[in-house]
Amino acid sequence: MELTLDHIHIRCHDLEAAVDYYVKVLGGEVEKRTSVPGMPIVRVRLGGQTIALSPKRQEMEVESLSGAPRWGVWQLAYRVDDIQAVYQELKARGAKFKGEPVEQVPGLTVAFVEAPDGVEIELLQFS
Repeated sequence: MELTLDHIHIRCHDLEAAVDYYVKVLGGEVEKRTSVPGMPIVRVRLGGQTIALSPKRQEMEVESLSGAPRWGVWQLAYRVDDIQAVYQELKARGAKFKGEPVEQVPGLTVAFVEAPDGVEIELLQFS
């Protein structure tokens, strides 16, 4: 059996603000806008993968974000060739970082971006 990842689905408090962030700040590209009964979905291509963004369905109750760790999707991680250049470019586009890039272990430098809806973007540079 072979599984192929189609997309990662993120529930958004403000769909258009999230789409705007993933496109304008992180450089993604809207692939498609569609909907299923009661819920619009926007597919954004980012880092070679598709992220599906949607608000809650009308009848759903969604837990509020406390900032505490939680089960489920927590982080999207992307490899970069030059973390300092990406850090500066994303900051210029309005990305909010949790700190400057730091060498976590020898040969691995990381930085963390606070994305909408409690999602954390991890940037990794391996040397």
